[in-house]
Amino acid sequence: MARLEDLRDVLGESLPAVLENLSEAVLILDHQRTLRFVNDRARRLLGYNESEPLGGRCRLTTRGIDCENACPLTYALESRLDRVDDFSTVYHTRDGRAVSLKVTVIPLSDADGGFRGAVEILRPAEPAPGALLSGRSEAAIALKNRVTEIAASDSHVMLVGDSPACADVARTIHRYSGVAESLFFSWTGAWDDIPPWPPGTMFAASDGVAGLLAKPPPEGWRVIVGVDQHHDVPGDGSFPCEVLELPTARDLHVDIPLIVSAWLRELEPSLTIHPLALDKLTRMARDVGFERIQRVLRGAVGAAGGHLEEHHIPEDGYRAAYVDELLAQDDPLSALERRLLFEVLERSGWKMQEAADRLGISRVTLWRKLKDHGIERPNNHCEK
Repeated sequence: MARLEDLRDVLGESLPAVLENLSEAVLILDHQRTLRFVNDRARRLLGYNESEPLGGRCRLTTRGIDCENACPLTYALESRLDRVDDFSTVYHTRDGRAVSLKVTVIPLSDADGGFRGAVEILRPAEPAPGALLSGRSEAAIALKNRVTEIAASDSHVMLVGDSPACADVARTIHRYSGVAESLFFSWTGAWDDIPPWPPGTMFAASDGVAGLLAKPPPEGWRVIVGVDQHHDVPGDGSFPCEVLELPTARDLHVDIPLIVSAWLRELEPSLTIHPLALDKLTRMARDVGFERIQRVLRGAVGAAGGHLEEHHIPEDGYRAAYVDELLAQDDPLSALERRLLFEVLERSGWKMQEAADRLGISRVTLWRKLKDHGIERPNNHCEK
């Protein structure tokens, strides 16, 4: 353990000023685990004004989800450790907002080796974005901004989109709200089997919408439901509910490689992927959407082992699904031509002459076909 006397010998009366000017949030506890010092960074992180007095037991101020059962300081003392680094936990701010943190705890000893107190260093933990938020297009950035706003609020949420997209964004909202990953639950039909404390996030698919949004949930819980089309929010409107329509695979077409890669990392973090396999999965995602590509990705990961090659990607149902989607259009042949034009332009980086050469037509004919199909160049591609 670090000796408090050693710090005093070096820093003397300058210790509070040094701690106050650190860029990291610092708490100092005495031997009774009472707060004796909180620097300005920690005050702001925990939502306390400079004029507000802080004291009493640390858990009464931080209200950490692990204070009762898995305190890092208790663990350090019982294990006789000099420090515990990057302990993942969630503290709660003065107004009740959850903050996901990595906490480093350094026990302090007196001259006789007894427990004198401890220093806690708090670092905000950056939550991992979901697959849909991994893109860089305007649509992806707009979605991330909206998700961030919703996560910081107390609102319940109705997500409108494909089932996998809804589940992905629901978990992202949960992460961005600062609540521990273990407190994300999927609805099973009743609250009876869910631990009432600490509160977390309940996600439900379409069939659970009416039951969950018709009346307020248990105190502190956020409810997120996923639906495939807009529904009126049930209930009397006595509690806030946001409605967020998610972009489709076509809306996020330029982000599909990043989305597929992020999705694969969530399924298997150590997986490596061959560029040809990623290219094929990207084309499939654009063709069949998030709902169907989810099954393809799971099958591919299961077959790949540690490295995903093109031949690991299951073909069953893909061609049939692609044809079925085209046949569902009013003019299947026109839809097929539109899809081909768009894909070739994407592969050509929206270079018109290159795309025309690949298609074996003139640039003038290409421009005419784009006009006929209502295809417009994305904002992030200049004319070439």
